[in-house]
Amino acid sequence: PPPFPLGPDPSCLMAAAMDGAVEGLALPLVEDYDESDVTAKVNIINDDDEGLITKTFLGGLHVNVILSGIFWAVSMLSYKEGWDDLKYAGLLSVLFGIPPVAAKAFRTLRRRQFDANCMMVVAAFGALALQEYDEAASVAFLFAVSEWLEARATLKARRALGAIVSLRPDHANVIDPATGRVVVVPASTVPVGSRVSVRTGDKIPADGVVVEGTSTVDESSLTGEARPVDKRPDHPVSGGSINIGLSQLVVRTTSTVDDSAVSRLIRLVEEAQANRSPTEKIVDSFARRYTPAVVVMAGLMCTIPWFWGREAGRYWTLNGLIIIVIACPCALTISTPVTYAAGLAATAQRGVIVKGGARLESLGNVKKVIFDKTGTLTEGKFKLIHLETVGDSRNRKDLLQLLAIIEAPSSHPMSATLVDAAKREGVSIPKDSVLTDHTILKGEGITATINGEAVFVGNERLFRRLGMYDALDPRHRNETEGWARAGGTVGFLGTEVEGIIGTFCVSDGVREEAKDVVATLQNDGIEVIMLTGDGEGAAKATGHE
Repeated sequence: PPPFPLGPDPSCLMAAAMDGAVEGLALPLVEDYDESDVTAKVNIINDDDEGLITKTFLGGLHVNVILSGIFWAVSMLSYKEGWDDLKYAGLLSVLFGIPPVAAKAFRTLRRRQFDANCMMVVAAFGALALQEYDEAASVAFLFAVSEWLEARATLKARRALGAIVSLRPDHANVIDPATGRVVVVPASTVPVGSRVSVRTGDKIPADGVVVEGTSTVDESSLTGEARPVDKRPDHPVSGGSINIGLSQLVVRTTSTVDDSAVSRLIRLVEEAQANRSPTEKIVDSFARRYTPAVVVMAGLMCTIPWFWGREAGRYWTLNGLIIIVIACPCALTISTPVTYAAGLAATAQRGVIVKGGARLESLGNVKKVIFDKTGTLTEGKFKLIHLETVGDSRNRKDLLQLLAIIEAPSSHPMSATLVDAAKREGVSIPKDSVLTDHTILKGEGITATINGEAVFVGNERLFRRLGMYDALDPRHRNETEGWARAGGTVGFLGTEVEGIIGTFCVSDGVREEAKDVVATLQNDGIEVIMLTGDGEGAAKATGHE
C-alpha cells in the first residue's frame, strides 16, 4: 500500500492549499507533512561547524576578528617612542582572535594529531611568554582573518551544493485513483506508478511519463540546455524539472524521488567531491611529513639554545616561533580541497557533472572543445525574419494560416516560432479546418493533409525530392540562397497541386556570451569546433559572428 492516505477517508482532508485554484481543485494536506524534514538538507548550508556564523560587519567579517584587528593595530603603535604601554593591547587582540583557533587545535590534539591550528596556538602563546605582545597579536589577528577567508570559501562551496539539493522537489500533488482528488504529500513518499498532477510552475517530483496534457518543461537545471522542451503524452520527464507551459501535465512516476535524475545528480556531486585528485593526495602526503618536521625543527630552536644563556635562548626561541608561523602549510592544505569542492559544485549547478577532482584537474590539459550550435552557441530561440509568397494564388495571411495548422502539433522549436508569428499577426486557425495524416519527415520537414489537400513544409532537400524546387523561379531561388548565406535557416511551403507557394527564413541569434567564451578558449590555445545540422551558410554565418 502507498505510504500516504489515499481515498475518501475524511482524515485526509485537513487543510486546503490554494495553488490549485486555476483547475478548481482542493488540495488536502496530510497531517504528517513536515516541511522541516524536506528543507533540512538545504538549511545545512547556513550552518558553520565552528560556530562562526554570528553577527558580522564589513562584508561578513566576524566581530571577534574586527576587535582583534583593532587591538593589534593599537599594539603596533607601541613602536612609537613613549607609547610602550600600548603593547599590552596585543593581549586583547590575542584574547579575541585566538579562541576559535584554540578550539580547533584542542579538537585536533584530542584526535592525537597536530595541524596548522596547533602551530598557530603554539606561536601565539610562545610570543606571549617572551612578552612580545605585538607579535602574538599579529599571529592571532592574521590567522583569524585566514580562518574567516576559509569559512567564507567553504560556505560558498556549501551554497553551490545547496542550490543543487534545492532542485529536489519538496512535495507532490498525487491524484487519488479512487476519487480523482489531488492530495499534497511529501515528494519522498510518492511510490512508483502514482499519477501526479504537475501544474504550471510546479516541479516534477520524480522521473516519469506524461499520460495527460501538453506543456513545456524547463530542464536547464539538469541538462544545462536553456531551451525549454515540449512534452506530450508518452514523453519521458525528469524529476526536478519545471513545468513552465500554460497547461497541467499528469505524470505517471517510474521511479521514486531517491532514484530520480536530480537525486542521481546530487549523489554524483557528493561522490565526485569524495574522489580525491592526485594533487590533493600529494598535498596531504606532503603535509603529513612536512608539519612534524617543521615542529621538531622549531622545537629544537626553542629549547637547545637556552643552554648558551638567556639572550641566545630568547633570540632562537623567537626565530623558532617565526619558523612555525611562516612554514605553516595551512594555505596549501586548506585551499586545495575547498577549491575542488567549490568547482565541482559550481559546475554541477550549471548542468555539468565532473566526476572528481582528478577529472576537474585534467580539464587543464584539454586542447580541443566541440560545441553544438543550436541552444549552445545560439539562444535556441528562432525568429521569423522573412516570409514571401510565390505566385498569386495565396496571400501572406493564407501562408501563415497553413503554417500554423501544420506546425502546431510539432514539438520542434522552429514550429513554435512559426505558430507564434501567426498569432502575432492576428492569424488564427479556422475552427472548421481538418488536419489529418500529420507526419514528421526526419531531416526534411513535415507533411499533412489539410481539408483534403496535401501540404508540405520543409527544407530544400524535401522539395527537391518532391520535384518542386526545380520549378521555383530564379528570383525566389536567388533570394532564398541569399538568406542562407546571411546565416538564416530557409524553409519552403507547398501543396501537391500548386507546388511551392511560399518561402520563409528564420534566424537563431548567437548568445551574448558565446563570442567571449570562444575567444577565451582560443586565447588559451584551445581549438574550438562547432557541430550543427543546419546548412553550410547558417553554420558559416554563426561561426563568423
